[in-house]
Amino acid sequence: MSSRRHYSPLPRPHVLEPAPKIFYNLHTLYLFIKSDVVGILLPIVIFATLSTRHISLTRILQSSTWTAVHLLQFCVSNQSLSPEEDRKNKPWRPIPAGRVTVTSAYTLRWSLIPVCLALSTMYGVLDVSLILTSLIFLHNEAKHGKNWLARSFLNAAAYATFDAGATLISCGDRQEFNANKIFPVIVNAFIILTTIHAQDFRDEEGDRHEGRRTIPIVAPWISRVTMPILLLSWSLLITARVAPVLVDWFILLLGWVVGVRFYYLRTRSADDTSYALYNIWLLSIRVLLCFSRSY
Repeated sequence: MSSRRHYSPLPRPHVLEPAPKIFYNLHTLYLFIKSDVVGILLPIVIFATLSTRHISLTRILQSSTWTAVHLLQFCVSNQSLSPEEDRKNKPWRPIPAGRVTVTSAYTLRWSLIPVCLALSTMYGVLDVSLILTSLIFLHNEAKHGKNWLARSFLNAAAYATFDAGATLISCGDRQEFNANKIFPVIVNAFIILTTIHAQDFRDEEGDRHEGRRTIPIVAPWISRVTMPILLLSWSLLITARVAPVLVDWFILLLGWVVGVRFYYLRTRSADDTSYALYNIWLLSIRVLLCFSRSY
């Protein structure tokens, strides 16, 4: 018999065990908002940052956090109400992927309200948070987002409220949020009101399944043919008095190309690409408006 001793490995310290769970949960939260990072989160933070006279890293982090947490509230609310749609179209989202249950998502959805309100109180934008939380409820739980007209107005109002809250945080002073800051927010809201159905073309099948009456479903031809008209019209209007010549041509060409793509290319993958390009066009318009002091 061997006299060699066998040693069992030492147990891992318990303090290290929660780390993977924390990263897992953070990744789960990210997956809730993943689809809207490029289309909503980044444009709002960039717009808010460029709207202030004194850019501060602290303010950028605060406005980013505020926007992300409120966006998370919207996304968890929306996805917990339509898990079957996501199982077909976006199976990587937390609920269809099995990372959270619908019940857990419901709990998270309502728990995020006091989190958003507390964060907004810290940043001095509690009134904005109350309005945004109400708009989220009206769009999702009250099901007004299923009607194309109410959906358009709620999207425009929510986008304006996101802009206002993030910009107020970036400014750090409500007196700085004057007419020069408010006017671009209003213009952005009208752009969203008239063009946001760009996001609905790619989700038409899922919207039909959920009983939503979006503009591409209610008026398929009109919704397509108006895209190049609306994008080019807004491009001409915004660049008329603001943009240098090269920027003029870039935005006009991009608006025309995106609009024509929506009209002629109608597959799901083509609509995905067109919507991504639409977000680039929208971001370009929003950045341009930040420098429109004489507009």
